[in-house]
Amino acid sequence: MNHFFRRFILGLVVLSLLALYANEHWIKRRLQVDFMSEGKVSAIDDRPEGGNSVAKLIKSERALTMECEIAATYQWPFCELAIKLKDDNSGINLHQFDTLRLQIRSTGPEQHNPVRVFLRNFNPAYSNDTAGSLKPHEVVYDPNLVAESVEFRLSQFMVASWWTQSHPTSIEHLGPQLDQVVAISFITGGNVIPGKHSISLESVELTGQWIPTEHFRLGIIFLWLTGIVAYLIWDSRQSRRELRESVRLKRELELSNQVLETRVDERTRALAASNAQLIDTLQNLEGTRSELVQNEKNAALGSLVSGIAHELNTPIGNALLVSSTLGDKIKELEIISETRFTRKALKDFFTEATHGTTILQQNLERAATLISSFKQLSADQHSEQRRQFRLIDVVEETQLAMLPCIKQTPHQLNIDVAPDIMMDAYPGPLSQIFINLINNALLHAFDNIEHGHMFLTAKLQDQDRVEIIFSDDGNGISATILRRVFEPFFTTKLGKGGSGLGMHLAHTVVNQLFGGKIEIESLPGEGTSIRMLLPLIAPQIDLNLIRLGVPKDVLEDYQLFLNSRKNKDVNEFGGMYSRRDVVELAFFIRALETVRPNSDYKLIAIDSYANGIEQLRQSTITCLATTCWESDLIAYAEEICISPPMIADGLSIVGIYTAAHNQHALNCKSLDDFQQLRLVSNRDWSADWNTLKQLGIDNCLDVKTWRQMVYMVSSNEVDALLAPFATHHELTIELDDCQLIPVPGLRIGLTGSRHFACGKSPQATALAKAIFAELKCYLDDGSFVRALEQCGFINTLTSSWTILNSSGIDDKEVKAEKPSAF
Repeated sequence: MNHFFRRFILGLVVLSLLALYANEHWIKRRLQVDFMSEGKVSAIDDRPEGGNSVAKLIKSERALTMECEIAATYQWPFCELAIKLKDDNSGINLHQFDTLRLQIRSTGPEQHNPVRVFLRNFNPAYSNDTAGSLKPHEVVYDPNLVAESVEFRLSQFMVASWWTQSHPTSIEHLGPQLDQVVAISFITGGNVIPGKHSISLESVELTGQWIPTEHFRLGIIFLWLTGIVAYLIWDSRQSRRELRESVRLKRELELSNQVLETRVDERTRALAASNAQLIDTLQNLEGTRSELVQNEKNAALGSLVSGIAHELNTPIGNALLVSSTLGDKIKELEIISETRFTRKALKDFFTEATHGTTILQQNLERAATLISSFKQLSADQHSEQRRQFRLIDVVEETQLAMLPCIKQTPHQLNIDVAPDIMMDAYPGPLSQIFINLINNALLHAFDNIEHGHMFLTAKLQDQDRVEIIFSDDGNGISATILRRVFEPFFTTKLGKGGSGLGMHLAHTVVNQLFGGKIEIESLPGEGTSIRMLLPLIAPQIDLNLIRLGVPKDVLEDYQLFLNSRKNKDVNEFGGMYSRRDVVELAFFIRALETVRPNSDYKLIAIDSYANGIEQLRQSTITCLATTCWESDLIAYAEEICISPPMIADGLSIVGIYTAAHNQHALNCKSLDDFQQLRLVSNRDWSADWNTLKQLGIDNCLDVKTWRQMVYMVSSNEVDALLAPFATHHELTIELDDCQLIPVPGLRIGLTGSRHFACGKSPQATALAKAIFAELKCYLDDGSFVRALEQCGFINTLTSSWTILNSSGIDDKEVKAEKPSAF
């Protein structure tokens, strides 16, 4: 039956792949648009609008050409090549198609002559028999920059903004509509240069799938689910049969055990001395097990206890068998000595006794070696103490510990480590890295692979460093996942044995404890290679050094803001490079230098606030020197010290920024108007995202970078974004060639307060108590709030503007909190 299901699954895979390929490439519907028939094609120019441009049609065997003499007398001169798709205004429904394929050329006075492609839609709700009332869905491109044939996804067509401004419609008609398309038009560019232009059209074709991809895939999924359910039903029945058979065998085994227990009791009395030694071995094993179970930092070792028992079972079992056999031989010798004692019988006895004793000694030595290795490995893991060691010893001890896990799989671990590599470092964390790498390979790399291979090699890179490479020939890692493998809590096996901390722990230990580097390379289907470059002598950790975590961009702006000045000499916090988090860093360092004037500190660049919080929890940094939202910190209140609020709830006031030409957004006067806008934000910015949701904003895109947000607002892909007010009087935000302005008269108060955070080590706790008290003094004397005003975070130019979410925030409350944000 198993063989049948394997063939069935293989058939499903092949059938699914063929069906998906056929649906994507073969099962297509096509509509060749006829533009050669009389009456369906027309040339339109701007003369009805008061212009002097002249367009005319020229037909040839292969192409239809519109020649146009553009004159600049009309404000927006144009020529249009229009193709009617249907004689009446009912149009055709393009939802059954997904692609428009064109062969077109455009010439004109300039090198680049863009063409606007319109799909004109008729809807009685806003259209009449005149062409000017048809809604245009447009795409603009230059035919001279692409190949002869170009394809557009119909989803690329967007409603022309100029049409919606001159034809106000209800909100349900604002988006693209392709259900009543009556014409396809090809029009000269928007800012066209006067002169001779031509648009030559060779073919127009619409293509689509007979069966929508989502419906087809649902059918494939249903087929798979049916097969899986059938297999589960069969497997359930098979499991019940196996359970009944197991119960029967268990009963037989109990009867056999009763017989064996009688024999064991007799042999145990004859081998009391040997058993005493074995009991000592088992007691040592139990001690090792207790030590491993109590090791919280290396929880993976707890799973090795069963493996240890499994490894010891063979030598101990062999020793028991040999000892019982020797007992039987002794009894036989006693009987022979009383009846027919011969030299040959005595010689046979000595030979068998010598052979048995050799086997007994070998197995007891193997058990002692196993216990010794596990005890050393456990001691290293528990203490994490620095010592000198041979790298090969740590590798072999780790291999021995992981051997039971590896033996349960068909996979192999191959070791190639030079025996003369000596290190002065931390064997416990290094062993933990090897364990994590092996576990990762077993869990992730060998899915659907029958015989996988892992390779652990090490060689000297130079006199001071060793190169360690762990690789496998497994499934490999996609580029999307590869970028995130070192992130904490990132795993593709959540709930299936993956914690998401293994690779992050390896990265942290290699970089911060060993002072080395770790890199990973992988391609799907070609395995994975992890390269570590470690110094032979690990750097000494200065426990008195205070490590301040700062986001990388904040650290760069802070250094530019100081511009060779000392922190204590800064009294004015306005100007270039100044912003809220730069001010926070400056005041935090000022407080540190006040309460600990003789302490050494180092600014550590971190990738993100989430990574900074994780490093606080692991005590790899002492403090976070910029504030975080309380909602992001409160989940770790037991593991970190959180300051009182440096910026109270309601003090974070931001503007609604939009493009200068977006009248829809600039005309907002109320919350109802604001709720109709399309916004962009970052879901990881918890305060911004939660505030927008509380304001009832449903149409909000999740975009990860600030630059991309600004581009999207500037190009009208969305209407607005939230941002702190700029410090200058114009209040504009400029980035590259983009300029955004605030919606006049409106502000938004972000929900939540901001706090500093420190670790929970004794050093960090004492430091937090002193620094938090000093920071409170800066709040009480108003210097911190004044600095926030100078950098523009508290913007006095907009103090009279309306706060949209003013039900919980008003200017009186904000002003009352300014003397002290606690």
